[in-house]
Amino acid sequence: MGKIIFITGGVRSGKSAFAEKYAKQLFLTYGKKRLIYIASGVAIDEEMAERITRHQQDRLNSSVKWETIEIEDELIFKDDLFEESPVVLWDCLTTWLNNVLYKTESFNEEIRENEINRFIQTLKNQLFKWKEEKDCFLLLVSNELMDEPPSKFSEVNRYRSLLGELHQWMVANCDEAYEMDYSLSKRWK
Repeated sequence: MGKIIFITGGVRSGKSAFAEKYAKQLFLTYGKKRLIYIASGVAIDEEMAERITRHQQDRLNSSVKWETIEIEDELIFKDDLFEESPVVLWDCLTTWLNNVLYKTESFNEEIRENEINRFIQTLKNQLFKWKEEKDCFLLLVSNELMDEPPSKFSEVNRYRSLLGELHQWMVANCDEAYEMDYSLSKRWK
């Protein structure tokens, strides 16, 4: 059986650095043969391009070798992804959900709702499958947005609502849950 570790925190809280350090520790401690990084970032502007480059450099400069897989929205994985019981770090679910909302933005409302629900249900099914069938560690990183006041924009509030529901589901179904603040971690589960 696998193990799911959920890590959340505000923007620039240190969650990615914590997750990478924890993933490397698991990789070295348990003698895993693969260390996989699932990246969902899309360089939509200069700031995001710089963040992606910084994360790529961090992995290149690491003391261990990372395999990177780009997952923008569709959860399509090769069958051998979980061979050799890897440690997998996915950074981040917030960006993935944003990509899903952007991809479905032009759909009519009913079709869009169905597509968003399909993406989220596929994610949940995939996580259950990995946890039940694979001997891997899966670290999931996501931004904490619930501390922000409601937005005047309905799409932002929809995004926050979907993310909040997804976070609640993650915490209920994960083995460990951490919240980051100022590069300090608090284990909640």
